[in-house]
Amino acid sequence: MKTFTATGSLLLLVVALSAIEAASVAKPACGATSSSKNINLINPTNPPRVCEYHVKAYSKYVCQLRIDFAMTLAQPTLETQGSGLTYAECTKDYFEVNGLRLCGTEVWQHIYVPFNATDGETVVDLEIGLADRAGTYGEVTPSWDMTVTQLECPAGASVRSLDVDDEPLTIEGRASSIKDGFWVAPPGCLQYFPETKGVVKSFNYNDGDGIYPSKLNYAICFRRNVDTSSLTMRAYYFNVGAQEQASTLMTDNSCYDSASTGDLDADFLMVPQATMEDSHTHATYFCGSIKKDVVITSNSPGPLMVLFNSDDIYRQNEAGFAFTYTVS
Repeated sequence: MKTFTATGSLLLLVVALSAIEAASVAKPACGATSSSKNINLINPTNPPRVCEYHVKAYSKYVCQLRIDFAMTLAQPTLETQGSGLTYAECTKDYFEVNGLRLCGTEVWQHIYVPFNATDGETVVDLEIGLADRAGTYGEVTPSWDMTVTQLECPAGASVRSLDVDDEPLTIEGRASSIKDGFWVAPPGCLQYFPETKGVVKSFNYNDGDGIYPSKLNYAICFRRNVDTSSLTMRAYYFNVGAQEQASTLMTDNSCYDSASTGDLDADFLMVPQATMEDSHTHATYFCGSIKKDVVITSNSPGPLMVLFNSDDIYRQNEAGFAFTYTVS
């Protein structure tokens, strides 16, 4: 089953922001700079080969950017190393920010970018690069639609204790009265899902028809409340680091050799203190493929997160993962 749609995070964010503050939305062109709290980046009719946007801090309290985006760019290309092995890299088209480069097809993904205005960081650059399409045939028409939200961490407040239903918070300066604490991600999280239910997909999942880029290593985090006890994931698509003959879900040493001194053979989804519902077996690292839904529960007492890693070798059918989740 590959027909789930995941717009919950973006829709809830838009509704929350609209209900609390009727903020203006800036729509800068390629090459422009914006210091608005809410920014919408849309491809021009005839985009240049390189389109740069510069996001300037809205206030000294800005601590993160949340970027929700849909885009259609060229798929990753398979590059060959000196050893003869291949890896997937965004070399034709790409979206790049803070050292992360993505490409392919995305339907409302999101990422978080650290932006510490208090320490003097004043601008974050976003870049979209396009391959020369002159004389080419079959390349997709590039498009993008991105919503950039500047999230503020109020001075003297524990941002993750704030909730959407709390009383308005007023701080000096240009800081907004919007309570961003609900949306601010724990440090180190590339993706953050504050809702109790939702859908998580790997980059360039594309309904199971894409491939994820090589050399990724990032944390996917979820909001923990004082009464949270577990994270339950139902994977309905999973094809990660699978050898051609691997048609089942594999775990732990089959996915990651802790004694290895290199990064090879290490595509996996890491789920701390995980238990598989069907077999009641415990595991931490997951790879391979599934033919039916697999339910995994994590009872980790610390930060609520999973981690995805892709090595520098591409294998057939490395299409990624998609799972629903429930925090309870």
